[in-house]
Amino acid sequence: MTMLRLAVAAAFAAGSLPALAAKPGPACQDLPSTFAAPDVALTSATLIAAVPGTSPEYCDVRGTINGHIKFAAFLPSQWNERFQMVGNGGKAGTISLADMRTAVARSFATSSTDTGHDAASPTEGGARFGNDALFGKERELDFGWRAVHLTALVSKELIAAYYPKTKLQYSYWNGCSTGGRQGLMEAQRFPDDFDGYAVGAPVYNYTGQQMNAPAMLRPLYTKIPATSAADAPVISPAKRDLIGAAVYARCDGQDGLVDGQIRNPLKCDFDPARDMPTCSATSGPSCLTPAELSALQQIYTGKEPFVPGVPKGSENIPGGWSTWILPNNSRTGLPGTPQLHSVIADAFEWLMFDPDRPGYNYLSQFDWNVEPFLMQGAEEIYNATDPDLRDLMRKGSKVLMYHGFGDPGANPIRTIRYRQAVIDLMNDNLGNAYGRDETLGESFTNRFLRLYMVPGMAHCGGGVGHSDIDWITPLQRWVEKGAAPEAIVGTKPGTTSTRPHCPYPQEAVYQGGDANLAASFACKTID
Repeated sequence: MTMLRLAVAAAFAAGSLPALAAKPGPACQDLPSTFAAPDVALTSATLIAAVPGTSPEYCDVRGTINGHIKFAAFLPSQWNERFQMVGNGGKAGTISLADMRTAVARSFATSSTDTGHDAASPTEGGARFGNDALFGKERELDFGWRAVHLTALVSKELIAAYYPKTKLQYSYWNGCSTGGRQGLMEAQRFPDDFDGYAVGAPVYNYTGQQMNAPAMLRPLYTKIPATSAADAPVISPAKRDLIGAAVYARCDGQDGLVDGQIRNPLKCDFDPARDMPTCSATSGPSCLTPAELSALQQIYTGKEPFVPGVPKGSENIPGGWSTWILPNNSRTGLPGTPQLHSVIADAFEWLMFDPDRPGYNYLSQFDWNVEPFLMQGAEEIYNATDPDLRDLMRKGSKVLMYHGFGDPGANPIRTIRYRQAVIDLMNDNLGNAYGRDETLGESFTNRFLRLYMVPGMAHCGGGVGHSDIDWITPLQRWVEKGAAPEAIVGTKPGTTSTRPHCPYPQEAVYQGGDANLAASFACKTID
């Protein structure tokens, strides 16, 4: 889910990398015998040879914290004096080695953790690490916030030991999805850990994220996974694509450019009751029955105040509903299993309630008048919803947030609401000193937090948008040079088409000319 592989060549071309420092410290293989920190055990340290044009020489360090939190650190022999920790996807349980390789290729010292459980273990995989009878709350606390913080501290100690004559200059967080939640949790609870945060599609309201499943899937399904054709969802994959085509027919050109993207889905005025033909209870191939229309309207409406509706435009894009909500049929011909179910179902069994509820079926058992109010314990462990980032602001740290506007897996509306919550808190506090001026909160927030909504991008990448984006380089410039990001250019995967992404609430407005050139767009605030 993280999909954080950044373009190394582009970073070099942009001149973002500082001069490299040669490592003057102990030999890589000596670290396990020379490094000492409480409750930390290094299990291996291996010098990895450089691969020309791909990867530098680095020391691959593996270890544990508190006996069960596994972590890895890559320490390059030619170091840029920066540390970048990368986050996890889903329920973690593995170390994000691929994203670490991306970071070390840019000469960062980098690390990642499995957050204290093993995804491949029959007793810890999925959400089973939350089995209180086996683990109490310890594994849950590690997953919620503790393992990332401890790994950040240990990583910095390793860096100091491996580069004793070179000072760590800046520390960065880089994560999407669960990694986005982890980044916001760090920013809120431990603002001294990092100087800059690249936070993508954060599932920061973790309890609310789990409620996406009953909100979005209950209108469609009676049983997941399917065991017979009778378990088919109310809306078929063919009707899903029909709906998506109707959405784009209505809204694609509303931003002045027909390009297969909807610039701001929140402004799309598609109404299925008005814009699609209806038919009787016997479904036709190009119309919606009353049951199909009702299910669709429930998905677009959501279950406020707990779950916002899914923005329009992700119905038939790659990584959209066909992944998260209404997948195509499986190879056996049975209805496919939506990703929302796969990543959420067992959280209700082991993470959301106290005591645990093994065997819980959210499709039949979730009560909107009861269950949302029984998750307070889970909220305290998992939710990174605190908008008070004043300590981070005072420290001078920066948060660069981004979210795909075509993401039905983690609703982009939540991320917009988090930014607004930060603005509201700033307004409340600034009002005491400056008088009530609603523009001050946004102005102050923009000094340390900026949000980029990427049209057409699905969950952390993919979709139909210009989703190949280097978020780290502009974050570095902001942190190290004080140059706040404005337009950040993205490339459409597999093409040379470029487009600017603008700090919210600005949008990239087409000015005429070649629509495949970022220069043909300008960032503007559109009411």
